[in-house]
Amino acid sequence: MDTEAGLEVATFIDTTGSEILDIIDSVTSVVTSVEWIGPDYDQYTSDWNSFVSGPVAGLVEAISAKAEELRVDAEEQDTASNGQ
Repeated sequence: MDTEAGLEVATFIDTTGSEILDIIDSVTSVVTSVEWIGPDYDQYTSDWNSFVSGPVAGLVEAISAKAEELRVDAEEQDTASNGQ
């Protein structure tokens, strides 16, 4: 593995996770700014918040974990290559 490239990819993966959060934050602002009163709106915003805190948060955590996995693999490769 080209470990420098691996670390760059890991950083890109992390950045992508952050960008997803930024987009979701923007969408959440739009969702909560709608002039809509009543139980349907309350249910929708509750469902939206559950979506954000559940599947979206899980996706971002998984993305971060994959970036960390690649970072560790690159560091291990460097260690193994330098030990030879």
